[in-house]
Amino acid sequence: MQRRLFYAIVALTALVAATLIITYQNLVVSQYKPKIELNPTPLADFQLTDQYGREFNLSSVRGKPIFLFFGYSNCPDICPLVLLKYSYVLNNLGDRANDIAFIFITQDPWRDTPETLKTWAGRFDNRIIALTGSPDQLESVWKKYNVPAIYTDEKGNRIDPAEYARSGKPYFVTHVGFVFVADRDHIVRFALSAEMPQEEYLQAAKYILSR
Repeated sequence: MQRRLFYAIVALTALVAATLIITYQNLVVSQYKPKIELNPTPLADFQLTDQYGREFNLSSVRGKPIFLFFGYSNCPDICPLVLLKYSYVLNNLGDRANDIAFIFITQDPWRDTPETLKTWAGRFDNRIIALTGSPDQLESVWKKYNVPAIYTDEKGNRIDPAEYARSGKPYFVTHVGFVFVADRDHIVRFALSAEMPQEEYLQAAKYILSR
């Protein structure tokens, strides 16, 4: 009798604890407010190639919220920082990790081949969708999303990236440092900066999943 009572108390305690945790998590999500709200804008569709050489269209992830970031794999600072936060969110969403599409689109197609992106993105998380394509394909996407890029040498002089890539000379890409966050209807709602803490990214993911 005492043993049954003990187990009943343990079970009840676990149930109350789980209820409190869920209530707290829901409260945190309901109180979250994006810091960089944007005018609701539909994501422009595109067709590119992922890190496995497969064709990718935005419609491939229809019904999923999206985190979308533009950059390049040779980036020394912002890009690896954002992908680390992508990885943190993926590893802390539990069963819901596959309910969001975390997308990276290169702005350096001359060096970022599918093979390069597979190795690079794989250092963070294989669930990240890393996309490339021909310069013409990507320039069309950059224009749709208004994300210009500037290509410079080590001294800050503007250069032709195709020429530098052919010669193997190093160069840098100055690009937009924001992650666009869209809901499951692929409407952009807000943005995250590269400087925001990883917990902000996680709360943003939970928030967009709740919409």
